Amino acid sequence: MKFKEKKKCPRCGKKVLSEIGVCPQCKLNFQKFDSATNLEGKSALKQGEKDRIIYRLGVPSDVNRWKLLLLTVFLGFAGAHHYYVGRKNMGFFYSIFFGVGIIYTILTLALNFDWTSEIGQFFYLLVLTWGFVILLWIVDIAKVCFNRFKIPVSLPRR
Repeated sequence: MKFKEKKKCPRCGKKVLSEIGVCPQCKLNFQKFDSATNLEGKSALKQGEKDRIIYRLGVPSDVNRWKLLLLTVFLGFAGAHHYYVGRKNMGFFYSIFFGVGIIYTILTLALNFDWTSEIGQFFYLLVLTWGFVILLWIVDIAKVCFNRFKIPVSLPRR
C-alpha cells in the first residue's frame, strides 16, 4: 500500500495532496504562493489588509537570508529582524522591553535603586518580561537558522 504525500495549505491549514495546485477549500494557488513577496506583504500590513497576508515559513525571494540572520543574531533582542520583515508590532514589543532592560541596568548599577519599594517591584516585573523577550530572541535565532521563522507575504493584487 503506497501513501501519497500531503502538504498543508498555508492559508487555511487543510491537508491536500502534494500534486494538487490549488487548495480546494480556500482556492490558494500554491504556485503563485511560492512566488509571493515580502514587499507585497509589508504593503498589505501597512494598509491594514490583513486578509491578504499569509505567513510563510522560509525566506521569500525578496528577503536576504543572511541579512535576516545577522539582524536576528546581533540586534534581535531589540526586534530588528521583525522590523526588517514588516512585523512592526512584534518589533515594537521587543524594543519596548529591551528599553526596560536598559533602564533596569542603569538604575541598578548607577543609582543603587531601591527594589523593595512599590515602583521597584513594578520594574522587577517588567524585567521578568524582558527576560522572556530574551528567550524569544534565542528561539527566533533558531527559527531563522532552521527556516521556521514566519515571514508575512502577500500575492500581488489582481
